[in-house]
Amino acid sequence: MADSNAPAGPASLWTALSDTQREIVLALLRYGRLLRPEIMRIVGISPGSVTRLTTPLVEAGLLTTHTLQVADTGRPQSPLEVRADAESVVGVGLSTNLLTAVLTDLRLGVLATVRRPLTGHSPAEIVTELAAALTDLAGAAADAPPPSCLGISLGGTARDGRTVDEAVFYGWHRVPLADFVEARLGVPTIIGNDLTALTLREAWFGVGREHGRFSLLTVGAGVGHGLVVDGQVVTNADAEMGLLGMVPVPDGARPASAAAAMDCLTNEAIERTWVQRGHDWLAAADVVELATAGDGDAVSLCASYARRLGRLLGMAAAFTLPEVVVVAGERAAIATLFEDEVQQGIAAVRRASATPLDVVVREHDRAEWATGAAALALRARVLGRL
Repeated sequence: MADSNAPAGPASLWTALSDTQREIVLALLRYGRLLRPEIMRIVGISPGSVTRLTTPLVEAGLLTTHTLQVADTGRPQSPLEVRADAESVVGVGLSTNLLTAVLTDLRLGVLATVRRPLTGHSPAEIVTELAAALTDLAGAAADAPPPSCLGISLGGTARDGRTVDEAVFYGWHRVPLADFVEARLGVPTIIGNDLTALTLREAWFGVGREHGRFSLLTVGAGVGHGLVVDGQVVTNADAEMGLLGMVPVPDGARPASAAAAMDCLTNEAIERTWVQRGHDWLAAADVVELATAGDGDAVSLCASYARRLGRLLGMAAAFTLPEVVVVAGERAAIATLFEDEVQQGIAAVRRASATPLDVVVREHDRAEWATGAAALALRARVLGRL
């Protein structure tokens, strides 16, 4: 990164933006480069307003414009986009045993990634590892400007964006993590739920580019569900509590038996079932690897898991009516390996005459979760909160 004594970015300009200017920047982040008529349509403003509102942002170096020749009209067009190198953002994803940090540009393009194993979970240990990660990022992206803001996501709740209300995996309750980080690093910080962060990333850079309404379901260490409606992540005080994990999911047997999603679709559930089938304990990832290699018992277990996952997808879709469902998390690969079984599970709880449920599976990558944390920070900065 560039000289850490340099200004962190035009914070005063972000604070001074009008609500409509913020909408314009957020639209450019979500959709990428846009022509002025597209901005008019998305934001709902006049041609004159587009020029009046964006000119100061271009002059300040937050937006950039290019002249393009449009083939069908022959007239030059000047689309606008966020200037990538105007600032840099740090996103950090905290999981049970790993800290993943990314340095991104202002379009959330990843410039560097660092992974550091965690040997302890105290706030002091986490902040120390985070400081080391930022040093590593600085060395990996020496030409980037110093970070203007930092987002941290974890499996827990942080309703005010600063204090971790609860993080069960870490044993945390009411930990003022943002205060600790800012005191150590001097970078404006926001804390958020990891599923909310990943859902925002998907809304801006994934299926959200084409679909205004979608669900995201994660399976692995836990079961999570995110929802986007009209391009906005739906959230409230309960959205970060993993409520979908409490929903009973039938197993397809006759007579049917149901178990809460968190008891049948997690890593622990796979590991427990493997032992119940008479095997020595194996980590869930190793069971999936055996299934990939064709081991009969592992294939049977994962196929059953996939059908149950399909039922949960179908049940969730019945309430949220998404255009597409994204499956992510540590065990998302099962949905790819056993795609037919997932569809069988969906069919078991969905009318045949209903629109087929479009399922997209994301390969698990903690760097994407960290990028989601960067998205939380960048959104807060655009809104004048960081």
